[in-house]
Amino acid sequence: MIKVIQINLNHCWTAQQLLSQTVRDRNIDVLLISDYLRGFDGDPRWINSADHKCGVLVTSRRALPITDIGAGPGFAWARIGSTYYFSCYWTPNCTLLEFDNFLNGVEGAIRDSVDNDDNLIVAGDFNSHSAEWGSARDGPRGTMLSGLAASLGLLPCNVGSVPTYSRVNAESVIDVTFARFQPNASPPVANWSVLTELDSASDHFYVEFTVANSSAIPTSAPVVRTAAAKAWAIKKLFPEALEEHWRRAREASLPLPPSTSAEDHVAHLQQFLVDSCDAAMPRRTSFQGKRAVHW
Repeated sequence: MIKVIQINLNHCWTAQQLLSQTVRDRNIDVLLISDYLRGFDGDPRWINSADHKCGVLVTSRRALPITDIGAGPGFAWARIGSTYYFSCYWTPNCTLLEFDNFLNGVEGAIRDSVDNDDNLIVAGDFNSHSAEWGSARDGPRGTMLSGLAASLGLLPCNVGSVPTYSRVNAESVIDVTFARFQPNASPPVANWSVLTELDSASDHFYVEFTVANSSAIPTSAPVVRTAAAKAWAIKKLFPEALEEHWRRAREASLPLPPSTSAEDHVAHLQQFLVDSCDAAMPRRTSFQGKRAVHW
């Protein structure tokens, strides 16, 4: 397992110094950093974006191989082991057209560099709001980012609605972690959490998660996968249809035999959840081409 932290350092010297200690205390392997004060230009394991706003740093804790790198305005990426890590940042002080150009750059880099069957993690401070990753409201930038994620097969890994950004008079969820999964493999991202108990010296909290190296995941046993399919349009949920599906399922369901294995119970439950979602809301359509903007 690879331990990862993503953090917006708020261009703060104290936050950047404290990060070094946090890395040692928590045995972190990979850092996805945005809005840093100074880059780690003397470290060959540091890859920064073209605009020097974000980057990927592989710490010296383990000799993790970096086999490919790249960068553009607002993003930098590295292939570490079997997984591509994209670190992203885009300022809130921009037009929707500028934000759209940034997303197009990220999308182009992913399509040019990452194969469809590669593990992919895209994380950072997008300054975008959407209920899909726990925000209290939806915004136009969130809609655009959600469309990009859907077109690339990325799913948000954020859990709950704990704020990732907090000031005295405001808090929100604007630091997002997306992941794409290989077919017939376990999800690469686990233990995702916002470390609200730790002082980052920034107005953003540390986000920590672990990543499994897909080459180390056994594939002998079948794994039930729902994440590889298109996600559902949650905003179009029809509660009455969901209740009716559950009523019919109760009437038609038969108990599993006592000898049923735990794996079969899991598969049965996952299939029930997929069928429930299909009955209550449509699948999201994959986006092709340029996203629409308000003008």
